[in-house]
Amino acid sequence: MKSYRLREEWDELPQKGLFSEEAKLRMWTNILRATNNRRRRNYQRAIAACAVLFLSIAAYHTFLAFNFPKKSEIITQTFPQDIRLLRLSDGTRVWVNENTQIEYPEHFAANERIVKLKGEAFFEVARDTTRPFIISSGDIKTTVLGTSFNVKAYGKIAEVNVRTGKVKVESTQNAVFLERGYATLFFPKENRVKKHKTTELEPQWKKALLDVDGLTLVAVIEKLKSDHVFKLEYASEDLKQLQIKGTLDTRQGISEILQTIAFALEVKIKPIGENKFLVSK
Repeated sequence: MKSYRLREEWDELPQKGLFSEEAKLRMWTNILRATNNRRRRNYQRAIAACAVLFLSIAAYHTFLAFNFPKKSEIITQTFPQDIRLLRLSDGTRVWVNENTQIEYPEHFAANERIVKLKGEAFFEVARDTTRPFIISSGDIKTTVLGTSFNVKAYGKIAEVNVRTGKVKVESTQNAVFLERGYATLFFPKENRVKKHKTTELEPQWKKALLDVDGLTLVAVIEKLKSDHVFKLEYASEDLKQLQIKGTLDTRQGISEILQTIAFALEVKIKPIGENKFLVSK
């Protein structure tokens, strides 16, 4: 495959305009270096590895932002098979499921924190007793001070599940308080929310993104070992303390995940045996 054809494939990547010129140049340079002596299938793998890295780092921010003069609201829209992790200005983390829209201010008000949700998201709300965190999602409103829970609101279907803390969920007709192990459903005909027990504390889709921001390489590897069988050796001890920024997409295989890490840290990770890898500079 000639370089102009590879460039065409690179140009077809979605959301390429989100990256800075410096980041795009670095990605493109790495792609060319990685693919000079490989077949077509390896071109696509190298492109994907580079793209996944910067898409995961870009999960700190939104892909779709509209700045209004008065409110400075931010809107994030996800698409099929598109899961993202957002960090809000108060320190709250939000995992946003596919086909979801979430709207929130660049900076929250002094007395409350309000977001709007159409779809599904898992919230880990930073505790602030002076500013309740309020989620408006269709026909229901969820209010917390600091806790973790999942909100699903597609059209008239609305559900809230609590993992930690205490949550207030209300419709125009009634309100319920939820704690760990409880959930609520909204019934549109009655315009009421009803409480019930649940064993689902955290949705499966959330596990697709692993938050590794600020963690050392050795800490990230230990997290990955909980779901993958592999061994990583270090060419030098100082490599263990390298810090990683962003998130990792765990829907990849372990080899692809390790290559994403290698690109982020500007190191080399290569296989040296069955399920065994070596990291070096």
